[in-house]
Amino acid sequence: DFPTIYKPFTLTELLQVVGAEGTHSADAEPVSGGPDPQRRTSSVLVAEDNATNAKVVMHLLEKRGHAVVLVENGREAVEAVKQRRFDMVLMDCQMPVMDGFEATANIRALEAGLGYHVPIVALTANALAGDRQICLDAGMDSYLSKPVRATELYDVVENP
Repeated sequence: DFPTIYKPFTLTELLQVVGAEGTHSADAEPVSGGPDPQRRTSSVLVAEDNATNAKVVMHLLEKRGHAVVLVENGREAVEAVKQRRFDMVLMDCQMPVMDGFEATANIRALEAGLGYHVPIVALTANALAGDRQICLDAGMDSYLSKPVRATELYDVVENP
């Protein structure tokens, strides 16, 4: 059975349905609660302009012990990557100021000076067959469709 949530809903109610109870797709395993000392934790930059989406992703990652930094647009993502090293960037494709594709191109241009490859995972509501390839062709390393499922998020962050 799928949980029901009625509009308007609070962030707490949404997180209870999405995060605290794990994902509810038929093929998913239950999501474990806290950090696992055996699991590798990461420093993750989340570039997402939708506050609810950002909070859900942040909650899911922090619940597993990952350190999360949130930014609201691609320009802020590029600046954050210049300032510190992240194990991964979760990049919304459609943001104001600078979209995820332009931000990815800017980060790729910085990599020679940084001396390392920055793993970038697209976050997009576009889930058509060709959308994944568009993201990969733009220089992103992987792809997650929104709404983000906890098990898929954990898989991409914890098993790069």
